[in-house]
Amino acid sequence: MDEDKGLLDKSVEDKIIQILSKRILSTSKLAKELGIKRYILVGYLEAMKNQGKLEFHKVGKANVYTLAKGERK
Repeated sequence: MDEDKGLLDKSVEDKIIQILSKRILSTSKLAKELGIKRYILVGYLEAMKNQGKLEFHKVGKANVYTLAKGERK
């Protein structure tokens, strides 16, 4: 049995943090930049939000995630 099963893919998480540390993007634009489906990205973003790494904001119709204050460099 794979002991890492169910954990976030660390490389995707690192890429999300790297991108969001430089600019704010909607979930759709972030998904395009990462080359993954939006619904898969939202799973990562929600998990990272639950871990305290990201904050969620509604900007008009767009869903936007930003780095949590403690994650900003």
